[in-house]
Amino acid sequence: METVVDATIPDNRFVLAETIERVPDVEFEFVRFAIHSSSRTSPFLWGSADRPDRLDAALRSDPSTEHVSRLSERDGRGLYSITWNARAARLIDGVAEIEGSVLDVRRTTDRWALRFLFPDRATASETFQAWRDEGVDATLSRISTLSCREDTALGLSATQHNTIAKAFRTDYYSVPRGTTLEELARDFDVSHQALSERLRRGHSRLVERMLSESAPPVERRQ
Repeated sequence: METVVDATIPDNRFVLAETIERVPDVEFEFVRFAIHSSSRTSPFLWGSADRPDRLDAALRSDPSTEHVSRLSERDGRGLYSITWNARAARLIDGVAEIEGSVLDVRRTTDRWALRFLFPDRATASETFQAWRDEGVDATLSRISTLSCREDTALGLSATQHNTIAKAFRTDYYSVPRGTTLEELARDFDVSHQALSERLRRGHSRLVERMLSESAPPVERRQ
């Protein structure tokens, strides 16, 4: 049964450790579909700090980066394109190349927080044991199983969950998309309109659940 795993990695066991040391208030969030593999796509991440200029300089001088470009800024966060050095690329690939899906990778407070979707608990256990064998000090903070009942742990019906999971696995949400809405509709033997409405209802439930479980961001003083 599909399993969601929340884990943490200490700052000094992943990438950008020197940047984090130089800019302690920094927050990072990998763009979800850039984390699949550093060798297949250029990694992008959002970064925010009280001193953006200081963050830019720290990223460019960080030993784990070879090239850094600030692409844009939105809501006080900068979008960065980063070329990693060989060691950092291996670490990112170690996170990305799992028998499952990377749902989220972000850094807040004093560690990196990661969320994964595995096909079952056994696969999750094997993955984290392999990481420990390689010296990656990942700590499991939460393990939850997605139920196939009509009301899942994420507030989705079984049909909504299966549809969103299929869309994710076939890169429907990536840019550019790996599949189209029409192709997904054919896979589920429903109309284009019916699948679109199913996805919208599922997305609405996920957003509602996320907002109910998270505090609003603290606004920075200008």
